Amino acid sequence: MSENNIDWLSIGIGAFIILAIVLLLVLILPFGNLVEQQDEIAVITINGAVTYDSSNSTKIYTSASHIENALNDANSNPSVKAIVLDINSKGGSQVACQEIAEIIKNSDKPVVAYIGDKGLDESYLIASGADSIVASTSSSVGGIGLSYIDSGKYSKVKLTGVYNEDYLKLKKSNETNPDNLANGQKMIDQDYTQFIKMIAKNRDLEPNYLAKLAHGKKYNGNEAKNLGLVDKIGNKNKAIELAASKANVTNYTATNYPKSKKSLTETLSENKIFNLEL
Repeated sequence: MSENNIDWLSIGIGAFIILAIVLLLVLILPFGNLVEQQDEIAVITINGAVTYDSSNSTKIYTSASHIENALNDANSNPSVKAIVLDINSKGGSQVACQEIAEIIKNSDKPVVAYIGDKGLDESYLIASGADSIVASTSSSVGGIGLSYIDSGKYSKVKLTGVYNEDYLKLKKSNETNPDNLANGQKMIDQDYTQFIKMIAKNRDLEPNYLAKLAHGKKYNGNEAKNLGLVDKIGNKNKAIELAASKANVTNYTATNYPKSKKSLTETLSENKIFNLEL
């Protein structure tokens, strides 16, 4: 065999060995991480309007699928011991928020909601599904039924839940159909009542009591705590500490979820397995 053939054979064997090592590391790394990986508190950010899908044109929004994926990832990761929802939202899709609240209630791990700036209307419904709610003193909390008022279904002036009959006036006629108004009133009342009942059940409050706090009324953190809408006053770190306490962990890191997907090169680099110089 010529020297050239021997050199090419050596190069081929060397390349094969390097490839085998890389593949072996890919298989071994996850098991190594299970031993070395620290406990995590998953932090899920809910910012802007909560939409049913990501096609919404709202400039700042969080899609329901994004939140659900983050919750599922956190619940399926054995390193995650508790979850914190970092909420800054005026509301959004009631259907989407109701589905998210149900996932939160069924979580296998403790969930703490943190309202730093705004947790209003449908986004408060999400927060109500958590085991505890922490709010900053200057936060804006509640706003239950705010979307009904903003849409014109209820009077903005009175904020008493009195139905605004102008809402259902026919667009193509100057005359109001009494049957349409009566039917519309019934449907809106049913939706609004159901909305109140869902939050009341989540917060272990009487629906009649919560109804008095609703109709779009907003409260700062201290007021909300005194009224039973939140459990503790504090910042985001306070919420993370509370979540860790509920999970009985002391050595942990707060990690944003969902985690970004990393390439093999990034994974190897982070773990500092080896450094090849070409």
